Amino acid sequence: MSAVLSKVVRKKLVHEAVLDKIDREHLSINTDKVRARLQTNREHVHGNMLRKCLDQWERIIADNDIDTVRKISVSDTETDREMRNMSPLSVLLSESERLRVLDLLVQRTRE
Repeated sequence: MSAVLSKVVRKKLVHEAVLDKIDREHLSINTDKVRARLQTNREHVHGNMLRKCLDQWERIIADNDIDTVRKISVSDTETDREMRNMSPLSVLLSESERLRVLDLLVQRTRE
């Protein structure tokens, strides 16, 4: 599996894990922790498309728009792949949950 494909799969698995946790624990995405990560992402981004992604994430988070997060998670358009790359939602996962995602990634690369 190429490094690019591996990153795409990893980001998709992270998003699925975040959505599972949101559903299981009835979490809000409009939290200080998520907004802080969004700000950190914004400070390290150059380029109009990436800024547009972060602007969209800001609206999604402010509206606690879980339905749009679901659409981004399952879509395979270039824009939605970039949205997953820029997602600040991974901060909702614990270290052990992140490690489980990496385990899943390793399993998929062996298949």
